[in-house]
Amino acid sequence: MPVPRYYQAKAKLLDLLNERQDNTPFPPERVLSDLFGMSRATIRKALDELVLEGRLVRGAGRRGTAVAPRRPVHRLGLDALVRDVATRESTTVRPAAQDLVVVESVLVHGDEPVGVRSASLRASRFPGLARLYDRTTPLPKFLRDTYGFESAAQPQCATALATPHVAARLGVRAATPLLSVTWLSHDPRGQAVARSAVFLRSDRAHLALPRSNTVDG
Repeated sequence: MPVPRYYQAKAKLLDLLNERQDNTPFPPERVLSDLFGMSRATIRKALDELVLEGRLVRGAGRRGTAVAPRRPVHRLGLDALVRDVATRESTTVRPAAQDLVVVESVLVHGDEPVGVRSASLRASRFPGLARLYDRTTPLPKFLRDTYGFESAAQPQCATALATPHVAARLGVRAATPLLSVTWLSHDPRGQAVARSAVFLRSDRAHLALPRSNTVDG
């Protein structure tokens, strides 16, 4: 099967990209078209894919396209993620409507936000949570130590587009593709008491799931 032209162009662009320093300007479409003897439409498609992958950056006040900073990818297993192994995180707790308390954290690796974790918990099951939670103890541990709550949950993985709220927390554009993991936790009687979600920037984090995995609420 013949290799698509845009993929051939992408391979050539990657070779060129790897020769350049971070944040240096990348040649425009017309120059690349002449250099590789390919149409501008083919070059544009390959460039767009490299931008989506986070290898090139453009826009947001920047003229033209540039080489993206090469940062180490932080690989997180789901079990590690929910135990707060990010370099640091900023956590807020706020009461919500209809017997809910929302705990939300921005997960940071180095100096860059890589994800948002949120948990919506039934306030009647966790009385005083907004007042008692110290925002530093991992939430599953706090719920276990303070309320005696432990629950195994089956995570559901999917892709999602960043809502305006999540995009603002991550410093990306709304509708940016994200990795999404959600799970629902129940008490021993089978009543749903917590809904948790993690949204990860797909250009800055990879999610490595073990073959079988359960997590605490």
